[in-house]
Amino acid sequence: MRAFAVRKFGEAPAILDLPVPAEAGSYLIRVKFAGVNPIDYKLVERLTASSPFPFVLGADFAGVVEAVPAGGGDFRVGDRIFGMARTHGAYAEHTAVKPGVKTEPLARIPEGISDEQAAALPIAGVTALQSLEMLGMSSGQRVVVMGATGGVGGFAVQMARARGAYVIATVRGGADEARRLGADEVYDTKVGDVIGAIHADYLDGVDAVLDLVNGKDAIGRDAEIIKRGGSLVSTIQAADEKWFAERGIAAQNILGNTNPLSSPEGLNRIARMLVDGTITARVRSTVGLDGAAEVIEKLKSGGLRGKAVIRI
Repeated sequence: MRAFAVRKFGEAPAILDLPVPAEAGSYLIRVKFAGVNPIDYKLVERLTASSPFPFVLGADFAGVVEAVPAGGGDFRVGDRIFGMARTHGAYAEHTAVKPGVKTEPLARIPEGISDEQAAALPIAGVTALQSLEMLGMSSGQRVVVMGATGGVGGFAVQMARARGAYVIATVRGGADEARRLGADEVYDTKVGDVIGAIHADYLDGVDAVLDLVNGKDAIGRDAEIIKRGGSLVSTIQAADEKWFAERGIAAQNILGNTNPLSSPEGLNRIARMLVDGTITARVRSTVGLDGAAEVIEKLKSGGLRGKAVIRI
C-alpha cells in the first residue's frame, strides 16, 4: 500500500510502499480521507532511534471496514466509519484499529456526512468540545478563543455560540472568517497587543479563555483578562495550574490521549452537531497523498485556516 511515512530515524516523511497492516484482533480499514492536525508533524519531531518504524503519519480518518476481528465487533464489512488510528496511522491506503482502545475510538459515519467531512472531525472536534466542558461554559458568559480560525478554534467558536456564550476571538489574520464562524468580537494579533486591547475593553474581565496558541512563556498574560473565579484551558499543556490558582483562576491542560471525549460517544456527539448544523467541518484544503508534505509545511507555517484533509 502507499503511505506517507518515515522509513527510519533521521529521515523525512515520504511516500513509501508498505505492507498492508495485519494485526490480530483489529479492524482492517480502507482509508478514504485522512484529517490533518498539528500533532501529526509534532509526533514526527518526537521520534527517536528506538521508535517503531516505519512510522505512518496521521490519526484522523474516514473509511470503509474491509475485515473485522475474529468474533466480530460493532462494525461489519462495508460499514463507513471514522475515528482515530494512532497506532498504524491514517496517511495510508489502509489502517488497522483494535476495538475498544481508548485512544483509538471509532464510530459510524451518519447519513448526511461525507467521508471528507468526517475525516475533519475527530481530534479537533472532540478537543474543542471537551475544552468547553472543562471551562464550564454556559449562556451569557464571555469566552476568549485564542487561535479562533484553526481547526480546534473554529469548532470551539461555533460550539460556544451554540451554548449562548459571548465569543471573543483572537486571530492572526482572518478576522472576517472568525466573524462568519459566529465570533461577536475579533482581535487581530497583526494589529497589536490583543491581551492589552481585551483588558482595556473588559476591565471587569472575561469568564474563560481557551488558549490554543500561547506557550509557557506567554500564557501567563491570560491572567490579565480573566476575572477571579474564571477559568482557562490550554490545549498545548502550557498552563501552570498552581500559578493560575494563586490568582483565583482555574486552569487546566487538555491532553488528547486522556481526553474523556476521545470515545465513540464523543465522536457521535460531534457528528450529530454537524448533521444538525451546530457546526460546519470547514474543509479548506483537500489534497492527494502526494500533496501531504506540502500541506504539512503549510500547517507548520501558520498559513492554513480551517481543516485540511488528504484524499487517499
